[in-house]
Amino acid sequence: MLTLFEQIDKGTLWKIPGGIHPPECKTLSSHSAIARLAPADHYIIPVPQAGDAYSLSVNVGQYVLKGQALTHGEGFRYLPVHTPVSGKVIAIEERPSNHASGLPVLSCVVENDKQDTLVSSIHARLDPSDVVNMDNEAILSRIQQAGIAGLGGAAFPTHIKLKPVSEIELLIINGVECEPFITSDDRLMQEHCDEIVSGITIIHQLLSPKRIVIAIEDNKPQASEQMRHALNRSTLPSDLAKVTVIPTLYPSGGEKQLIQILTGQEVPSGSIPAQLGILVQNVGTAFAIDQAVYCNMPLIERVVTLTGSHVGQAGNYWLPIGTPIDDLLSKTQYLGNDNDPLIIGGPMMGYMLPNRHAPVLKGTNCVLMPTQQEIAPERKEQPCIRCGECAVACPAQLLPQQLFWHAKAQEYDKAAGYNLRDCIECGCCSYVCPSDIPLVEYYRIAKSALKVEAEEKKQAELAKQRFDSRTLRLEEEKRAREEKAKQAANKRKAAMSNNDKDAVAEAMARIKAKKAATQTENVSDAPQDKVAAAIARAKAKKQAKTVEQTENSVPTQQEKVAAAVARAKAKKAAQNIAPTTEQATETPDPQKEKVAAAIARAKAKKAAQQTATNEEPGLTTQQEKVAAAIARAKAKKAAKAQESRDSDACDAAAPVLDTESETIAADDAKKAKIAAAVAKAKAKKRAQAQSADADSANAETSHTSALAAHSATDGSNADVSLTPAQQKQAKIAAAVAKAKAKKLAQQSMANQEHKPTEASVGADSAPEDSVTLTDAKSQKSAASKVDEAQIASPAEIKKAKIAAAVAKAKAKKLAQESMLTNDQNKD
Repeated sequence: MLTLFEQIDKGTLWKIPGGIHPPECKTLSSHSAIARLAPADHYIIPVPQAGDAYSLSVNVGQYVLKGQALTHGEGFRYLPVHTPVSGKVIAIEERPSNHASGLPVLSCVVENDKQDTLVSSIHARLDPSDVVNMDNEAILSRIQQAGIAGLGGAAFPTHIKLKPVSEIELLIINGVECEPFITSDDRLMQEHCDEIVSGITIIHQLLSPKRIVIAIEDNKPQASEQMRHALNRSTLPSDLAKVTVIPTLYPSGGEKQLIQILTGQEVPSGSIPAQLGILVQNVGTAFAIDQAVYCNMPLIERVVTLTGSHVGQAGNYWLPIGTPIDDLLSKTQYLGNDNDPLIIGGPMMGYMLPNRHAPVLKGTNCVLMPTQQEIAPERKEQPCIRCGECAVACPAQLLPQQLFWHAKAQEYDKAAGYNLRDCIECGCCSYVCPSDIPLVEYYRIAKSALKVEAEEKKQAELAKQRFDSRTLRLEEEKRAREEKAKQAANKRKAAMSNNDKDAVAEAMARIKAKKAATQTENVSDAPQDKVAAAIARAKAKKQAKTVEQTENSVPTQQEKVAAAVARAKAKKAAQNIAPTTEQATETPDPQKEKVAAAIARAKAKKAAQQTATNEEPGLTTQQEKVAAAIARAKAKKAAKAQESRDSDACDAAAPVLDTESETIAADDAKKAKIAAAVAKAKAKKRAQAQSADADSANAETSHTSALAAHSATDGSNADVSLTPAQQKQAKIAAAVAKAKAKKLAQQSMANQEHKPTEASVGADSAPEDSVTLTDAKSQKSAASKVDEAQIASPAEIKKAKIAAAVAKAKAKKLAQESMLTNDQNKD
């Protein structure tokens, strides 16, 4: 069985699936030699041809030489661009691009001075021996700095392609040029075959392949003949390189299709020929490599076919890179108008140029200017009839109808699942479609969308990597800071003496204890304060309601007198409470004082109202009036006792609060001692208050008995000398005194027998009551109801006698004043 190289040497060829035979139309330009046009006045050099990571090295107004680089960069994919003529840079701006979209791109505009002054780096042609002695890196550097890209149409950087990762066994030089109308490679092989072979020799020096095959279609016999003669004149071994003529079939010039024709091997989906040990280069690229290595000439011009029935001088021309298309039309006698189509490339894989001011690029191999008769008229797209002709014609063995449906539905992921990226956009499917569906246009849009999506995904991944790197860096910096702080702390700790350590520990302990005490105080006081405030609000509301009811009722004369007495007592009690509160606390609360005063007044009014309510309107006898006065006196006494107890509670609570506020942060032992002392003081004070209350009650009882006896003997005199109004007031005061005396006596008896520690309060009101009772000299029946046996001791009896004597003196004085007043009135 023959090996692959034996079959190649024998000239064995394989067939490819699909393919078509469109009209060639090559005779318009193939019979004339390559010519040159007059130079243009301005050249537009697009900067994006430089590839990745570039920057401009010229400024506006700067003079440049022919072949001078306009950009510089460091990336492996970087390709410089050069000025094709000498002159001045007049603009660096966006200009229309040589693309189907016509989008503007950044470009350098050079004004041609028509001197063609070469840059100093370009030199005369080297001797072949000099090139043989060059190392591979020097050769690849010259190729990269010359800005050489694939001239077959893909414009892939050549220096990258010539440095594969795998070993290359077969080198294929593509001279097929299967696209209709295009003859640039044909004429180049006919006229510059020796330079092409010299470039192939340089590639052989770089890659050392086992076989070199120059593939040419059978419709170019002159080119194939010239290449054979050039191989015979070269230094390449005769058994190493050969020219192979293949049948004319479109698209046999495609890279993968040509490999399949010459070797029978199919490049897998998603792979490149280098993985099979095969490398394919265009004849125009081989010529550019020769110029770059031997003369250090950058890629500043190329052969372009100008063809079509609308061009007066069809042919192939050496065109500088950056030549405006509209300048070509004017110099080749263009016969069309502005509305006629202008195609860059061939009729199968080319595209309509939207703007004629766009320049010639490195990948521009043809400018087609057809008439309306040379191209099919535009037809309306019809529904797919599922005939399958597109699948038969596809040289990549794809399913064009499936790709079309998914691309039209914008289901690009599903289209990619049908190997959309393997489509070479040859146009065979569109050519054979009976429904005139522009299938290739759908595929190009889908490819662009997938490319954008892949780029966005790549950028997102890069952003995620940057974020992860930043997070890791911050964590490392944090750990470093913590470690540094830890080391510093350990260093300080090691240098610290024992006394310093104890001081730090004590300070920390104090801080913790203070914080715990503050938290405990906040937790314990808050609920109590809330409960107290709620109780105060409830009491104030209830007593305000009682006052309102009292004010709404129509009081009698007696009720008015009782209410006035109660208000006076409440006012005096409030005045007594205020100084006590101010002395007890350094910072009194005005709101609490107002609440306490209001409570006292409300209690007095309530007691007066209850007394008035309990009276019956039919009381007219003397005894009934006395009973009513006794009831009112009891109510007043109860109110006053309550006020005295509230005042004592406030007095007792003030030192406790002060003591508690001063001892919050103290130790537990100190707190216990202080609490015991406070309890002792409170108990002592209560005992004193109860004893004073008992003495006051006994004294008032004796005082009341004396007044009653005195009123029994002198009542007639008082009644004679007083006016009716004064007599009425004296009767009321006597009734009040009698009621209070009886009440105090009862309380004294009960306290002595059952509860000695809970003596009746009201000592503060005794002097006031004694003054009031001096007016009550009448009411003989009240004296008989007072029992002198209720006085507990001789001291109390003595006090009662003294009080009775005082009351008698005051009553006598009041009677004398009354008589004197009556005498003056008579006079």
